[in-house]
Amino acid sequence: MTFDLKWREATKKDTVYMRSFKCTSAAATARGTVGVEHQVQAFFRHFAIAETNRAKDQGLDGRLMIAEDEQGIAAAYAHRLLAPEEYSAELDVPADSPLRDLCFLAVAERYRARSGALFGSAGTAGAMADEAINEALWDIRERAPGAPRVYVTGLVDYRNTASMRMLARNHFVEISRGCPPPTGDNRLGRWMRVLR
Repeated sequence: MTFDLKWREATKKDTVYMRSFKCTSAAATARGTVGVEHQVQAFFRHFAIAETNRAKDQGLDGRLMIAEDEQGIAAAYAHRLLAPEEYSAELDVPADSPLRDLCFLAVAERYRARSGALFGSAGTAGAMADEAINEALWDIRERAPGAPRVYVTGLVDYRNTASMRMLARNHFVEISRGCPPPTGDNRLGRWMRVLR
């Protein structure tokens, strides 16, 4: 399923515009994931542009992309390179292959069903999320055209079953549960996909 979206890189000029992005739902409160979803929403609304620019300044190729439809921001994602000293013990990445962190990905609340589940215009569960992650993976692969493969990793709270289903549908595998310091959060699982 394809939506009528225009993807573009967000810039500092979008700082105020990003505050309008709503990716939480009332159903999140009932599911007990409201904290997780509000953290993601807060990232996009208040920190995404600054964090992306900081990653760029550190040579980590930070990217913040937004999709727009006729109502505003429909989806967003952020990713950046991980420096070798940031690799977790469970990550065995060859020296010729970059490792990128898919920091955050979210779709607008208007693309959710009443239950809070994600849906597409034809009611397909997760269609917008799938489109957003596929756009992110394409963008990630394009950032390393000469690399034989690109490793993509991300953290997901185990209570966020919709995100885990979306990752599994898109060929990610969970490689660890619980994070070592500095994150140290046993509610997070690390997921990975290798792009060739």
